[in-house]
Amino acid sequence: MKKTRSTTKIIMVATAAALLFAGCSKKVEVTPDTSAKPAVTSHQQTVTPVTGNVAEKPSASSVYFGFDRSDLDAAARATLDGYAAWLNANRSTNITIEGNCDERGSREYNLALGQRRADSVRDYLSSRGVSAGRIDTVSFGEERAACKGSGEACWAQNRRGDIVTR
Repeated sequence: MKKTRSTTKIIMVATAAALLFAGCSKKVEVTPDTSAKPAVTSHQQTVTPVTGNVAEKPSASSVYFGFDRSDLDAAARATLDGYAAWLNANRSTNITIEGNCDERGSREYNLALGQRRADSVRDYLSSRGVSAGRIDTVSFGEERAACKGSGEACWAQNRRGDIVTR
């Protein structure tokens, strides 16, 4: 009987050792195959690659205005065309347009002008298919100057509409 017990113990120890070492394996570096679809487990979401001409978010987030103006020039329209394409491709993205002015003019006048600038940007984007409900506008007048100095070069930087995603 002792022989049977020791044989059973040996078998149990050997089985435990085999199970223990079976989980350890040599590390192998795996290079992903980018042409194959990834395996999806029940807790993962399927990711569908996007192909075709997808609009990218424009790098410029500001459009600029002339002195005492709220109409859009060709450069501003070009920037906004890119934003409109990007917003139409990303329909869950909302934006705020911030109207800004240079230091010339009264506080009240600059707040009104900043609002006209923000509204001008909003109206242009809406005319390009972006829902007006996704666009908020606010005027900061001269309060958020991009350039703190005086002179035309500095003032030109402050006469702008900033597009901020939210």
